[in-house]
Amino acid sequence: MSLPKRLAPAAFALCSSLLLPRDTLAHSPIPGIEGFYIGILHPLSTPSQLLALLAVGVMLGLRWPKWFTVTWVTFAAAMLLGIGLEQFGMMPGGEEPMLLLVAVLAAMLSALYPTGFLTTFVILLGICGILIGILSTPDEGSVRATIITLSGSFVGANLALIYMAGGVGWLRERFAQQWVRIGLRIIAAWIAAIGILMLGMAWRSFSTL
Repeated sequence: MSLPKRLAPAAFALCSSLLLPRDTLAHSPIPGIEGFYIGILHPLSTPSQLLALLAVGVMLGLRWPKWFTVTWVTFAAAMLLGIGLEQFGMMPGGEEPMLLLVAVLAAMLSALYPTGFLTTFVILLGICGILIGILSTPDEGSVRATIITLSGSFVGANLALIYMAGGVGWLRERFAQQWVRIGLRIIAAWIAAIGILMLGMAWRSFSTL
């Protein structure tokens, strides 16, 4: 659990900054930095993205720390790719239902076969990163504001993944009892169930467009 410990001071400073009043942010010494904070919160305030991050976070946490580095790098690179695809208008459509499907698959894998396979982890993290990158693009604005907000979204999504996976990994290492692992698999099953419900609603809305 060395990675989360090294990131703890930065995370504390980040959380403290997020608690600042909006007036304080609006008068930041760095103009436009408020968009960065908005971007950081975006993955955590969007249900489909939050559920996907929870699902893949639990999946990686159950194998912590094995495979974490390669899968996290895959996610980060894929998210940058997704941001680039959206900026060039190369979007396939139906990103939200696809992201929910990834969440369901990752959660089901965690519940039924937590040891998993590296190839499966890389594929799921890659697809998840691309879709979150596409869905992270803010409303139209200046190039500078867009870059700042996208930077915040990138940092927020990656920090969320690191701490979700690390938190689950810490629980497994700190409490070695079998019931802890069973409990984590039950949580994964609940995430899958919620994802299936959300996927059904999202797909119904998408199919009626």
